[in-house]
Formats: sequence, structure tokens, C-alpha cells
Amino acid sequence: MVTIAGSGMGEYNFNNINLDFTKYEMIFCDQNFKTDLDNVVKGSFKDVKDAILVNLDKEILYIVSGSPTFYSGAILILNVLKKENIAFKIIDNTSSLNYMLSHDGVSLVKTGIVTLHGKSQIDLENFLVKDYTFIICDENTPALIKDATRYLSEDDFSITLGEQFGYENEKFSNPTLDEMLKNPPKMPFSILIKRNFKTLPNISSDDSIEHENGMITKSYKRHISLQNLELKPNQLLWDVGAGSASMSIDGYKRYKIKSILFEKNEKRAQMIKNSLSTHKILNTKLCIGEASELYKNEKSTPERIFVGGGGVKVISELDYLYSRLADGGLMVANFVTLEHLTTAITTLKNANIKFDVKSVSLTTYKMSLLMPEPERVMHQIIVKKEKLDKDKND
Repeated sequence: MVTIAGSGMGEYNFNNINLDFTKYEMIFCDQNFKTDLDNVVKGSFKDVKDAILVNLDKEILYIVSGSPTFYSGAILILNVLKKENIAFKIIDNTSSLNYMLSHDGVSLVKTGIVTLHGKSQIDLENFLVKDYTFIICDENTPALIKDATRYLSEDDFSITLGEQFGYENEKFSNPTLDEMLKNPPKMPFSILIKRNFKTLPNISSDDSIEHENGMITKSYKRHISLQNLELKPNQLLWDVGAGSASMSIDGYKRYKIKSILFEKNEKRAQMIKNSLSTHKILNTKLCIGEASELYKNEKSTPERIFVGGGGVKVISELDYLYSRLADGGLMVANFVTLEHLTTAITTLKNANIKFDVKSVSLTTYKMSLLMPEPERVMHQIIVKKEKLDKDKND
């Protein structure tokens, strides 16, 4: 039988575990634990997992830090035990999550959970989506959050910092991100963020996004373009010739994507900044300058590319943008002139890149006179980059 027990908060030892250790033939734990017991096997998670799975005929105790049911590698072992119908027991212990929520009087139902320990990307499906966000941290976490919230103000959220739970120097405080960057918290630490703003509708009205006359992808065209991009949470979108940034704004609000915007016009760029702040958009970077120069220096690999502007120079480089797409990625390019559409088609055909073309038109009728007011026809090119067959490439 396998028993999985949490050691609780504090130092890496067995002091908070109320068990008779002599009952177990083998005891496994992380290599950082300190113990004088003889029958203990320490190691990395992979080493411990492999050792447990080849000794399932023995009475085993696996000790994990904190709580085994909270973001623990023990869950992976549990999945194997369930699949193989092997008997197991879980002995829980206090987690930093429950400890911090109790301290602030916050309900778990109102709390999203994000782990940034050892990670370089924030899960946008759970970050600042609920009233509170609990974050499992490492030393790089404050910088990651600062970057993701660059278009939020300090009043948009407040922080509770919990340092060294279970240690003698345990401490709660309410710093800003800048204060945390200047004076890094002591490890281990966790953060609870309270969201102080209300989210806006997933599809924005045109008048809620600052824009120059005509420099916005209208709402109905935005619906279609977002749909054809087939966006998924945490994907990276390049928004080339961003204009008003309406695609990136609604792409985040509706699908929780990341985006990099390319816009050369300084006035429009300032409008974009204002709208990103108004709509509380996270994990977005604005690059100001000639798009065809900026995206060549950008090192990221987008899963999606939207081309809404950028002029003839960008259109004639659709083959280059296609080459920058991740395997299996999608590129959608919108045009309102036949000249630009022809240039785009010629560029893709010369590069032997497959594409589809769709044309969208809409006519509205004003209530007063019921006279038709046709919108400009939008031509849309959709390009999908095939996934590489790994077996063929190996």
C-alpha cells in the first residue's frame, strides 16, 4: 500500500507529520528534506516516482512538502495508482493556499490559482479572472507579474504577500510590485492578488476603443476574424498593423490570449495604450515603428498572426510572416481594396503557400428612412501552416 502524506508548511522535515514511521518498509521524499531515519530514499521527483512505481509490493510512505492535493507531483503518482487499482491513502496537511485565504478571510470559490514556480508564462485563464488570484511563486514571479500587468495601474489590484509560512520569521505584508522588485521577498513566499476592477464585455463596442476615423476593425468583422483565427487560451498573437488594437483587445477578453502589437503611427500607438488600460488587457506588448522591420527583430514564435494593416510592404511579406508562424499556426489577413488583395494573393502563390479567400459584406438599414447603407466589402485571406510530421523528420 502507498501512503502519501503532506509535511505541511515550514522547513523540510517530518516534524508536522503524526505517523509511526516504523510501519513503513520504504519512505520516499524530496532531496531537500532533513531526517535521521534510516529507511528514507531521497531524490528528485522523477527519481522518487520511478523508485515508488517499482516497489509497489511494499508498504510505502511518500512525503511531499505542503499538501499532497495542492499542486503536488504526487497527483501524477496517484493517477498511476488509480489506473493500476493499487491501494493508497492520502494524509493531507496545511497548504499555503488555505493558510493565506484564512488570514485574509477569502473564500476559495472566489479564488483562482496560478503556479509560477519554475515557470516563465502566466496562465491567463486563471490570472485576475476571479476576485482573487493565489500565486505559487519563485524569485522571478514579481518581474513576471509586473510585465503582464504593464497596462494596469496600482489601483487596479492589491497584493498580500506571505513569506516563509511555518518558519520563525513568517510574515504577512501588503507591498506593491515595485517594492517587491526593489526588496525581493524571502523564499518560500506566496502572493494573493485582489482584483479591484470589473471586467468589461467580451466583445467591445467600437466607441469603447479609441481610434482614428476608419482605423478600427468593426465589431462584426472582428467577430468573424476572431472566429477564423481559432484562438485558444495562452496562445501568442502577432497583431500586425494594429490600428486601434481592437483584435488584440477582444482576443484577450474573449479567449485569454497573449499578443504583440505592431503599429507605426505614434498617435494611434498612444490611443492603443489608452485602450489597453481601459479594457485591463494583460500580457500584451506594443511595438511602435515600421512593422516590417520590428517583426524581423522579434524573437517570439506566434501561434496566430492577424494582418489588419501595415501597407504594401507588409502585404508583400506575407510569405515571411508565414515562415515565422508556429507549426499548425494560422494567419488571417483582412483587405478592403482589390489592389491589396491581389498583391497578397500574388505573394502567397509565388511562395507556393496554400490559402483560402473569403469576402464579407453587410448592409444596414437606418430606422428613420429604412435606406440601405452598405459597408465596404472585406476580403479575408486565411492561411494555415501544416504541422510537421515528427516521424518523417526523425
